[in-house]
Amino acid sequence: MQITVRNRIVINGEEERIKEVFLAEYKVQSGKTHLAYVNADDEKVMIKFDENELSMTRYTKTPIIMKFHKAQTTFAQYEGLGKLEIETREFKINKTLQNIKLYYLLSQNGTIIGHYHLRIDWKEINE
Repeated sequence: MQITVRNRIVINGEEERIKEVFLAEYKVQSGKTHLAYVNADDEKVMIKFDENELSMTRYTKTPIIMKFHKAQTTFAQYEGLGKLEIETREFKINKTLQNIKLYYLLSQNGTIIGHYHLRIDWKEINE
């Protein structure tokens, strides 16, 4: 399996675009789809999702868990930054095209830090 992660980040009017491609493991368990891969920083990343929520865990020294939910604000704890609020504005899953589109705001103490457009695609690859 191959996973492509695209992220368009806007912070203080400055835009950055990131595109990364990794080999991934895919499975469905307890009604959730699981995608696991190792990122460019050699950290294991686990993405789990269903129709209402997506969680992304980066296994660093102190794991970072971000949850994106269609109907409610969620929170993440970042080492060095503290507690961050995640307001998911768009959450679309297309299992036929094998992609997820997220648009969310990241805030701290009511102040918006950045706007994030995240797209995750996965597909079988022939080896």
